[in-house]
Amino acid sequence: MITPPPHTSDEAHRLETLASLRVLDTPAEDRFDRITRLAQRVFDVPIALVSLVDASREWFKSCQGLLTSEIPRNISFCQHALLQPGSTVVTDTLKDPRFENNPLVTGDPFIRFYAGHPLRATDGSPVGTLSIVDRRPRRVQEGDLQTLRDLAHLAENELHVMRLSQGQLDLVSELKEAQRKAFTDGLTRLWNRAGILEILQRELGRALASKQPIGVLMLDVDDFKRINDTYGHPAGDVALRECAHRLRMAVRPQDAVGRYGGDEFLILMADCDLQQAETAAAHVSAAVGAVGITHQGKKIRLTISCGAAASGPARTSLDALIQAADAALYRSKRGSSPDARLRLGGLQAEIEHQRKVVGGLP
Repeated sequence: MITPPPHTSDEAHRLETLASLRVLDTPAEDRFDRITRLAQRVFDVPIALVSLVDASREWFKSCQGLLTSEIPRNISFCQHALLQPGSTVVTDTLKDPRFENNPLVTGDPFIRFYAGHPLRATDGSPVGTLSIVDRRPRRVQEGDLQTLRDLAHLAENELHVMRLSQGQLDLVSELKEAQRKAFTDGLTRLWNRAGILEILQRELGRALASKQPIGVLMLDVDDFKRINDTYGHPAGDVALRECAHRLRMAVRPQDAVGRYGGDEFLILMADCDLQQAETAAAHVSAAVGAVGITHQGKKIRLTISCGAAASGPARTSLDALIQAADAALYRSKRGSSPDARLRLGGLQAEIEHQRKVVGGLP
């Protein structure tokens, strides 16, 4: 039997503060993923999380090592960490009466070690945790706890800075929890087709009013059917998740990335003209194709084709902009092989980098 800890002393205020951050049920962002990846490497653990604790669940803003996006609050380890002023460490869950019968201990992911530090809003309310998890018992030194605290403070700072574009912010603010979930893709944790098109419509209206262009990238995974047919659909899922991860890393924090359908993705970039969109297309192509993926010990090559378009006098509607990006993608796929596209993308990205280094060559 599991006995959950009591709620915080002012739970209603805590939940109100958490909601005001406008982070719950938003797509994954690389600024948080960088922190959990670093925690995973530094501590050599299989699982690292940035979690937010809602009324009935623990939701993962960033998660390394687990495929789920949330767990019930009544079995959450992080709800215990919320009540502590400092870090919470459980060296061996099977020797702790609070957790020995927890289904996360007795079953997958078989947690044996947990350490978490609370994340606080600007008013001091604990809203979540940065946590590391291992499947074997372990002890930590004071230096380890200081590193955990430092990483938690980095994650906390990111919670206080909203970096989504205005169109994404507006959408998140207007939607309730269930509606936000309906606009995100469960596999890749990006916006789904409905979500990215809604954001594009909002950003396009804002761009037309301000007379500033917006850029759109349409891309798909090369030979995706071959990956599925050769290695199986689980490998295809790994490829899509890895592609989504690399796309988030390759774009600006405020850019919106969505899974348009199947193996297609769409990226929306505010204040971006056609030349900038084409440069971004080369950059993301090179980023995705830089390193292959591994699934069950097998190396799989991963490259993409990408087309760029931007709003303008001839493209003032959502349909026109999408069609232009789709046509550019079609030209990209017909114009060269994946090898040539990858080499071209890397070359263009390097040229742009050198331009910035020397101060902006024409």
